[in-house]
Amino acid sequence: MIQELKGVVTVDHTDGMRTVPDGRYDRERTVYLRFAKDPRDNGYLVQAWGSAFPPDGYGGYQGRLPHPPAVLAGAIQVLRATWQKHVVEHQHVDSQTRRTTYPFVDHWDVARTAPCPHWDDIIRRLARAGYTLFRTLFLTGDAGLNEIARHLLRALRDGEHVITVESDDLFVPWSMLYVPAETDALDGASSFDGFWGYRHVVEHGFSRGPHAFDSRITVPGNTVTVGLNVDEQVDQEYPETPYVERVIDFFSRHAEVVVRRNKDELQDALTNPEFADLITYFGCHGEVSGPGSGGQSEQPYIVLGTERIYGAELMGWLAGVVLPSQPLVFVGACQGGQLSSLFYPSFGRYLLSCGARSLLGPQVDLPRTFACEYTTRLFGWFLQRGIKLGDVVRELARLYADEHRNPLGLNFSLYRGMDVHLWPDATS
Repeated sequence: MIQELKGVVTVDHTDGMRTVPDGRYDRERTVYLRFAKDPRDNGYLVQAWGSAFPPDGYGGYQGRLPHPPAVLAGAIQVLRATWQKHVVEHQHVDSQTRRTTYPFVDHWDVARTAPCPHWDDIIRRLARAGYTLFRTLFLTGDAGLNEIARHLLRALRDGEHVITVESDDLFVPWSMLYVPAETDALDGASSFDGFWGYRHVVEHGFSRGPHAFDSRITVPGNTVTVGLNVDEQVDQEYPETPYVERVIDFFSRHAEVVVRRNKDELQDALTNPEFADLITYFGCHGEVSGPGSGGQSEQPYIVLGTERIYGAELMGWLAGVVLPSQPLVFVGACQGGQLSSLFYPSFGRYLLSCGARSLLGPQVDLPRTFACEYTTRLFGWFLQRGIKLGDVVRELARLYADEHRNPLGLNFSLYRGMDVHLWPDATS
């Protein structure tokens, strides 16, 4: 016989059924992937967890990617080269004036000022390259990796996700990866919705370090200090394009600004125990030197004034240093694409290990017109208290693609810190 149980409420903690505020500052990752070097050989162990990977009582998800770093570096470079060729270096000749234009270099608002007749073909090429790299990373391994790929494909096609890919060794432009809607075919027009950086919030993460991490950038006295490490000669190069000048003007109107124009000023700042940057900005050229004599490897460097600053020098300056303000670092290097394969894995990671909260920078060369526009739009939003960096990066990728027919919003990679945001101190 079924009996009805009676209950009496003696204490009610529902507070009138009002929603309890979510006090967490860091959102849960629905997709968390880890690529770690396999100690047995030159391949990688791949682990996956998050709500995209259903718990089935059969253990955690793990697979193996057998390719050595050099092979994967080559595959990644193919993707970057595709973007460099078909976006940054893309040109067409006007049929009437016979004038040659570079639509994505000359203008940031391509839809309004210089509509590109090759738009659909360009996006299709970028999508194919992004999907090819996805397949290389997830569909060329063992059965375990294939299982991860199957769940990942289903999840990415079903909805939006919060994605962290952790690796201390493998640096991939994750936002440029592409997953088609249903099938493997990419014969027709490709949708931006398939790009990871357009559909999802994505970051590259690292293994846990010795320093505490807080996604809140506490703003003392309600004043944001911005360190601008810039080379104003960039604006004078042909064709003259105002970039650095406008960036200085923008931040001067919205923050407390410290401008550094040479190597000594940058070294003195980074080694100062009272370093106060909340945002550290690099607006300059970034390049890679060719192999030197005696088999020396290529060296990444940035240029301030007439001086080169090599990544190795920056690491030397920061030896034993913990940046007290834990800044957000933005690399607006106009030739930053040349840096991407060497600069971020070396100096970028070291800067983060020395206390920097987050780093955001380009994967291919950054046209000055777009660099200026992206900087002012990004920080125009981010300087509003509580706005999370990862959300701004995704929204800008969508904005430039949808409204301005410019894919370069997907050019930026976020190294840790998707939840980083400005937070007033207790006295504000």
